Amino acid sequence: MAITRWDPFGEMLKMQRDMDRIFSRMGTAEGRSGTTTTAWMPRINVKQSGDDLAVHVELAGIKPEDVDIEVTEGVLTLSGERKAETEREDEGWMIRESSYGSFERSIALPEGVDPASIRADFHDGMLEIHVPRALELAKPKTTRIAIGGTQEATPTEAPMVPPLEQPAEQPEMHVHH
Repeated sequence: MAITRWDPFGEMLKMQRDMDRIFSRMGTAEGRSGTTTTAWMPRINVKQSGDDLAVHVELAGIKPEDVDIEVTEGVLTLSGERKAETEREDEGWMIRESSYGSFERSIALPEGVDPASIRADFHDGMLEIHVPRALELAKPKTTRIAIGGTQEATPTEAPMVPPLEQPAEQPEMHVHH
């Protein structure tokens, strides 16, 4: 049996993709004007670039001012709305496959990411969010532990738990037959 390293970030992204796929199949929602619109979520691609993450979000037909990007307690959240075109009385749709409405997507960030260092750019309907050092912070930290106790503890390194008391030595008992 092979031992593999657990990748919590990758697992969360997989779970998020699975949940998005399930919710995208859940039918329709009633629009404000009484028309039925299909529930939708913008597609997201997350790419590694060195130790940085780049999140690409497809937002065709949405203005940058209609998108909010926030980080709350280590979770990057995108929300916004794709507004439906207003219809005039003298026109009607033959085929309408576009989805409209509000959306919200969240991505868990590795612990220690500085929200102030995240930047976002919007070009041609694509939002790119750059998260510096995200993968560096997600790497497992390894601390080697010495066997034996050859080092003496300094006052600031004193153990938090007092050492166990050694049991008193039992006197030897001799049994004669």
